Amino acid sequence: MERSVMAMLATDAIDLRELREFFRRHAMLILAPALGVVALAYFALLTVTPTYTAMAKVLLQPHKENLFGTENVLKELSVETANVDSQVSIVTSTNLLRKVVEKEKLTEDPEFSQAKRSFLNVFFDLFKFGSETKEGPARQRYDNPIPPILLRTINSLDKALDVQRVNRTLVLSIAVTSENPDKAAYLANAISDAYVEEQLEASYGGIKRGSAWLGDRLGELTVQLRRSEQDLADYRKANNLYSSSSGGEDKKSLSEEQLSELNGKLVQARAEAAATLAKFQQAVDVASHHGNLEAVPDVLHSAVILELRRQQAEVVRKEGELASAHGDRHPLVRSARAERQQINRAIDAEVKRTLINLENDYKVAHARAESLSKSLDELTGQTGIDSDVGVKLRELERINDANKALFENVISRAKITREQSNFEQQEARIISPATVPDVPSFPKKRLIIGLASIVGLLIGIGGAVASDMLDAGFATALAVGERLHQPVLGSVGFISKHERTVDGKTLALDEFVEAKPHSRYAEAIQAVRVGINMADIDNPPKIILITSSVPGEGKSTLARSLAHSWSSANAKALLIDGDLRRRTITKELKATTRRGLVDYLANGFSLDDVIFQQGGLWILPAGFKSSNPPDILGSNRMKELIGLCRNRFDHVLIDSPPTAAVIDSRVLAGVADKIIYVVQWKATNREIAAQNIEYFLSERKLAGVVLNMVDETKLPRYGAHAQYTSGRYETHPNQ
Repeated sequence: MERSVMAMLATDAIDLRELREFFRRHAMLILAPALGVVALAYFALLTVTPTYTAMAKVLLQPHKENLFGTENVLKELSVETANVDSQVSIVTSTNLLRKVVEKEKLTEDPEFSQAKRSFLNVFFDLFKFGSETKEGPARQRYDNPIPPILLRTINSLDKALDVQRVNRTLVLSIAVTSENPDKAAYLANAISDAYVEEQLEASYGGIKRGSAWLGDRLGELTVQLRRSEQDLADYRKANNLYSSSSGGEDKKSLSEEQLSELNGKLVQARAEAAATLAKFQQAVDVASHHGNLEAVPDVLHSAVILELRRQQAEVVRKEGELASAHGDRHPLVRSARAERQQINRAIDAEVKRTLINLENDYKVAHARAESLSKSLDELTGQTGIDSDVGVKLRELERINDANKALFENVISRAKITREQSNFEQQEARIISPATVPDVPSFPKKRLIIGLASIVGLLIGIGGAVASDMLDAGFATALAVGERLHQPVLGSVGFISKHERTVDGKTLALDEFVEAKPHSRYAEAIQAVRVGINMADIDNPPKIILITSSVPGEGKSTLARSLAHSWSSANAKALLIDGDLRRRTITKELKATTRRGLVDYLANGFSLDDVIFQQGGLWILPAGFKSSNPPDILGSNRMKELIGLCRNRFDHVLIDSPPTAAVIDSRVLAGVADKIIYVVQWKATNREIAAQNIEYFLSERKLAGVVLNMVDETKLPRYGAHAQYTSGRYETHPNQ
């Protein structure tokens, strides 16, 4: 299970069961930092003074309606983004905050007038969300008239003040943070009131200044207009110039008036002459082309001709009726025909008279136009004499008219300004006054405790992951198989002295196997025996070498237990202590004074001289110490010994030294049929085990690996599938 985190990180796969077991296994390691960080945060919160934030909202409302029928003298408040943002700077300005400080006597309030900041306050300021470190609204300069205590209070109030524009609206939120909730609401409202008053005073003061300036300007324009009118009157009098009227804006001299009137008549006469000429010319053109003169407009619209046409139509109708009734030769018909011809002659005569009238009208209009033109020429010559006087007169009149227009405009503006100074709408108003907050705005205990819990859990999880990554041992048989790529013959649990106590006597493990053949330890040893036999079914191994990586991994105890297990199964088994250096089995069996393997190999003793029987188990101890164990173990005498043992015993188990310490086990591997490699649970280094196993893999004699000394009480933490033992079928663990 120690592979779970690393395996999931490597394959990007998430096994929920392995995650569950990971958290169960490291529950204390994960929860301890979390609880520690939460406790630290809690005690830190107890030392922090809580603060409360109250917020008021102010609406900016520029005037779009015109109360006095004309545009305002001063420019109204702009709603552009930059201008609205500028209002935020006005609220936080030194002048406005100074008014609040002086009005509310905040210099006497220790919270704002005294600079007291604890270490924890400064530390937690780093975790205030949405806040920024603000500089004070004013820094004391050498020429700053503000007293130090007042300046310090203003800076403290500015740090407690937060002014923001609400989204993209015309609403400003004014929030004040204080240790006292009532004070926070009171100051938020006080600053809002001060801002509204500031806007009103600024607008009112501007109008007053504009009104005063217009009043001064109006006095100057009055004198200027009076002077221009006097100059114009003096010039007229000096040059004997009189106006056509005594009043009005358009005053002219008599000659100018006559010239203007005559010029108008001439234009009218020439227009009439042109019109009569056009009519006459049209009639002449029709007559010259033998056209129908009755189609001429004046003829066509003549009342006389229209009456004759009506009579002509009546006579024609009458003539037709009489002809139908009496025939063409009847006197009445002839009389009607004669009447019709007479009317036709009258029409022709009227047409000629109309044409003559057109010609006469043209001549009269032309003569009148010529007469007016001649009179205009005569009058123009007379007017030209005083042209210089007229130019000067018109110049004086223009100056006088300009002064009069400017005077009237300014006096109108002055009246409007006076009215606006008496009535001015507010450009800002409070739409939501601040209320007393119920809960502190800082510290946010739930949020900080929650963050502390998350940080603590992250630290704990990181420590748990690091623990798994730094754990170089094997925790499950599955991990052994995946890491070493070898079959696991079995997992042998750790048996405590209490469990090995039978009838008041603490047994050795090999004795415990014989005494309690149905215990879970004995079942695990039997599973290892079965695994060894299954390693080569066709040729079951007889010579079995048992080794490990380093001392203390339980290989000697496992060898003794296997030997006793085979002996209990009525098999003739020999246990050889091949560890000529430590002689662990020899010491445990108290056979250090007996002849043993060294004596057989070096001194020529027979097999019967060096082996002895203990219960049903045959034992070959190590004998006396040797100065060169590898040479002895690799001798031909050793091979002869193994040959004798193969013929006399069913199973021969050789306890060899650890592979990482000496090469004795590699020497003995040459005479063994199969090799069992023992790894200790959560202790044997994975890299060392894998490196040493490589040699035995090349010899093709490795039967498998045994996971030894497993703490079965902790094994469930590594997954429900970490181990499945026969202990589930026991009626009693030691039975």
